[in-house]
Amino acid sequence: MNSTIIIAIVAALILVALAVFFILKNKSSKEMECPIDLDRLIQALGGIDNIVDVETTPSTLKVKLKDQSQLPIDEIKALGASGIVQGADTLTMIFGKASYLIGENLRKSL
Repeated sequence: MNSTIIIAIVAALILVALAVFFILKNKSSKEMECPIDLDRLIQALGGIDNIVDVETTPSTLKVKLKDQSQLPIDEIKALGASGIVQGADTLTMIFGKASYLIGENLRKSL
């Protein structure tokens, strides 16, 4: 009788551990999903070949571009940027908390 109880407890602990593992794994994969349409952002930035570098801060995404003469600023704002600042060869977009995830996914695409 004692061995049956021990086996049941061990089986229950294994099931709980597996459940926690799968819940945490699912949560972390959802966190890494890009919150915007990354393909549309890349296209709006002139394509992969136009993007030289990507930097992020807690609230901004800054990209260095080869050419920014024809950037559709309204389209980038429509993707969720609350503000955009154009520099000589950079474009800084304010995406808030999503900036880091967008930047990480953009780096992976380069």
